Amino acid sequence: MASLDVLGTSNIWRYLGIDIITNEQGKRGVKINNTDDLKQVHGSLHGGIIATAIDTAMAVAVNETIGPDHYAVTVELKVNYLLPVVDSDIYAYANLVKAGKRLFIGTINVYDENDSLVAIGSSTFSLITRTKDIK
Repeated sequence: MASLDVLGTSNIWRYLGIDIITNEQGKRGVKINNTDDLKQVHGSLHGGIIATAIDTAMAVAVNETIGPDHYAVTVELKVNYLLPVVDSDIYAYANLVKAGKRLFIGTINVYDENDSLVAIGSSTFSLITRTKDIK
């Protein structure tokens, strides 16, 4: 199974309906549909969902580079919320700043449907050698 295919089998990806997307420039990222179930009490998309978009976009970027003999896990995540998201889906794209032997560091931008930057994040992933197949 290809690295990106594995991501979509995650329970949280399926539960939230996270999709891997490709923008007009050919960059892969993720989309999360905004539903009433994902909104906080004041009516905007919950910050944890935006943080999840940042985490999963970074996972896409890392998994595009590591191949089937490895996997990576989040070891650090930082989020700055810039604008509330009320009636829009969100789209997140990661840029790898460093792809080392053990650590991957990236920056992530999250946009709404109007291409407004709603959040920025940074993340560090740790590379792990796969010892058994994921089923």
